[in-house]
Amino acid sequence: MESLAKYRYSLVAGSFAAGGSFFGKLPSHLSAQKLLSTSENILDSSYLEIALLRVLPLVLMIICNVSNLRCFLKALQMTDQTLTCVVLTAASNYVLSFILGALVYQEPLTALSGIGITLILAGLWFLCDGGAVETLKMEADKEK
Repeated sequence: MESLAKYRYSLVAGSFAAGGSFFGKLPSHLSAQKLLSTSENILDSSYLEIALLRVLPLVLMIICNVSNLRCFLKALQMTDQTLTCVVLTAASNYVLSFILGALVYQEPLTALSGIGITLILAGLWFLCDGGAVETLKMEADKEK
């Protein structure tokens, strides 16, 4: 569990990246669902529809992407190896994007996508667990 605490900013950065992707796709999803009475002509739309369908998701996407970069830079400062930080951020982004896509956008779940997510999670576990083992070895060497 200590290894996850060490990489918490990487995981949060990946979460914000997935949020940015989620909010980027939201306007087209809402338009396709016809949740609001959107018309083809943007001049016929009300200000509320424009704000809810286009402006709010865009603002939320920008906020998520800025937060992603901030957390990613903080994660780079906290980790010893930049590769670990990059892999954790990308993997958490992929996994959360997969989950959000399946739950919210009803994207199809295939066997190949299930295998891919399983391999990503297994790789994350080995990466984080291996980092904890290396840290324990380094601390043991310092004590000698």
